[in-house]
Amino acid sequence: MKTTFLLKISAMFLAGVLAVSPAFALGDDNVSANKADANLVKVLVIGLSNNVNSNYFPNSMITEETGIPTDSIDYTYNQIIAKNIITSNKNKRYQFIPFEKVSEISDWVSEIKLQGDEEEEKYVDLSQIDDSSYERLLENTDTDYILFLNQHYLKWQEKPLRTLFHITSYSLYDKDQKEVARGNNYFTSMNLESKDKLSKDSRKSSSKIASSIIKSLAK
Repeated sequence: MKTTFLLKISAMFLAGVLAVSPAFALGDDNVSANKADANLVKVLVIGLSNNVNSNYFPNSMITEETGIPTDSIDYTYNQIIAKNIITSNKNKRYQFIPFEKVSEISDWVSEIKLQGDEEEEKYVDLSQIDDSSYERLLENTDTDYILFLNQHYLKWQEKPLRTLFHITSYSLYDKDQKEVARGNNYFTSMNLESKDKLSKDSRKSSSKIASSIIKSLAK
């Protein structure tokens, strides 16, 4: 009789533990999630306006060869590279975020100038950007850094082989509007590419940009 009573008590205690454990587990998951979110580094990706340039191809020819409307060439290139950077990143410590509402900061972006002696290596100059508007953008988007896609330079060469270099230069700035990193990466093609082909061909170079940015932030 005593043994039966003890077995019932044990069963009740075990049932209570099982009932409570999920609640504790859920609480632990929430704590872990909050910690993970607090440690997440968010990078806002912004492409500049009118930033597709070339030593050979005018916009009219780019449109003719690629089918991309002239008034959205820079937008299309920026979106393709930004999307590839975002999707190629597998590091959960960092998150690249696209700025979708470009029209809201069009005036702000148009004030950003490029500097550099080499045509294919030009980087942003934020000296004319108001500090408060810069800080407000980061606050409104809940991000820690801004990755600027400075320029997409289409460099055509005839010799030794007919090759088109697609060169993307980029700059990374922190909350204090200070440059953290800059660089460029490229891929090649035989001709100007359609939107879909451009997206496919630029994946590897975009992935290298993402890796480079993460290495700079991890130092």
